[in-house]
Order: sequence, then structure tokens, then C-alpha cells
Amino acid sequence: MTFEQIKSFLAIVKYKHFTLASQELYISQSSISKHIKSLEKELGVELFNRQHRSIKLTDAGEDFYKFANKSMSDYKNIIFNMKKYSCDESSSISIGVTDTLVEYGLATLISDFQQQYPQIQIDLIERPNNKIIEYLKDSIINLGFINSYYEYKNILNLDKIISDDLVLVTSKKHALSEVSEVDIYNTSREKYLCINGDYYTRNVFLNTWGNLNYFPNTSYIESQTKTLLALVSENIGITLLPYQVANSYKNNVDSSIHICKLKNGFSANIFLSQLKNKKLSKNEILFRDFTVKWFINYRSKKRSCI
Repeated sequence: MTFEQIKSFLAIVKYKHFTLASQELYISQSSISKHIKSLEKELGVELFNRQHRSIKLTDAGEDFYKFANKSMSDYKNIIFNMKKYSCDESSSISIGVTDTLVEYGLATLISDFQQQYPQIQIDLIERPNNKIIEYLKDSIINLGFINSYYEYKNILNLDKIISDDLVLVTSKKHALSEVSEVDIYNTSREKYLCINGDYYTRNVFLNTWGNLNYFPNTSYIESQTKTLLALVSENIGITLLPYQVANSYKNNVDSSIHICKLKNGFSANIFLSQLKNKKLSKNEILFRDFTVKWFINYRSKKRSCI
């Protein structure tokens, strides 16, 4: 039995739907099904009744839910309690970042910070968005850059540092490469590619088709943005990304992608986040305050260049 299996079980209980549960965990539906089948095989019981497109817990599933919920809570408490044995004022701080943040001046930010505070070492932990939130909740890190927060807004303090236009990215071989602007509603039959842990596509789908309980055909891959865009350039699927990220790839890596503006006006935002009521170390406070001011100047310089 693994924590990944327990997470899959709890997500299905939460959504009563395998597809929505897989969207929550950013794994494929086949993977989440394998987790449950392996778990049921190990336990020797069925955890869910699957009838007429509805999913309900069996009696055994109800009992297992109590165990699973407590196990996940105990795990998070252990991680939190172990923090008291670490030095509060360590000379190094760990910051969660997504792989696209480099397009918005991350390296320059770190350089500028360390010029002013050379005694503080910055350890960057690059993870998908959902993993950074998980690390924040489990107190593995206290600060993280995230691009969306969904149901976690009640437990997170958020400073918006970047707002960028969300764009549709296709291969130049794709039919949509003939247009410069597209309505997202007209892409419902397209095949989308998305990175596990990125919320951009899921945000748009929920806002566009959520009330219909419909999601376009979407494949989630365990990779980084450059690999995603390489697949898009080969016309394997289309994707949604912030304009600055897509444009940088097009100009510096591979010009065989096409960028479409969205008529619907979706934005891609990046936040510096921390848990509410979570005490930061003095060095973490220095980094947070420095970063917020740095990105205010960054946005001002960007506007002056337009």
C-alpha cells in the first residue's frame, strides 16, 4: 500500500468521479484506475460500487476511508512536527518554483537578492504547481511560486507578482495555424496536451465547460514545458500557455509553433504563496518582501518597454 494509492482513493471519494479525480492529481485516468485495482487486490475487497456511471463506497470502502483519511492527516502532522527540530534561522531557505518562472526573470531575481543578502543561500525546488502546494501544506517549504490555487485560497496568503495573457499554442501544421485569434469554445473537439501539475488548461476547461461536466480530450504528461512544446510542434496536440513562455520558446528554440490569441481573455497569473498563520523565518520574510518589490519594478520596466 502506498501514499499514491491512498491519495487516489481519497480523490475519488471527494469527486465521485474517476476523471475528475485524475484531473485533481494530474495523472491519467488509467493510472488512477490501476492504483485502485492494486489497492483492492491487496486488501482483498472492493472499495467502490461502480453502477450506472455512479461511484459509491462499499461498506469496506467506508471503513477504509476512515483509515485513509487518518493516515494522510498523520503524515502531514509528522512532517509539520519534525520542523521544530530544524534550525529556525538557517542560512539557507528553500523556495518552490515552476519551470516557466525562468521566463519572468527568476535568475535575475535570485542574483539581485544574493547581492544584497550574500549570507543567505537560496535552494530552488522545481516542481509542478500541485506539488508546490502540497509541499507548502506539508511544511516542506514555506514559500512557493504557484500559478493557481483553487480550493486552497482559504489557507494560503498570495501575492500576485505576474499576470500574462493565456494563449493557444499549435503546430504550424495544424488547421488553427491559419488564424491569429480563436474562441476557446471552438476547440472542444481538439486534442489537448498538458503537463501534470499545471492548472492553466484545467482552469480554462472548468470555466468553459465545467457546468456541462465536459472536458476535451486531454493527455497529461510527466515532463517540462519544453518537452510539451516539442510535442505540440510535431502536431501531436495543442496546449494553453502564458504568452511570454510560448513566445520565448518560439523565438529561441523552435519556430515551428503557432500562437493564437484567445477571444475569451483568460489570464495566467503567478503568485508568491505561503500558508496563512505560518510563521516565516527572518530570512524568508526578507526574501518575500524583496521579491514582491522586485516584481513591481519588473512590471514597471516591462510596461515602459512597450
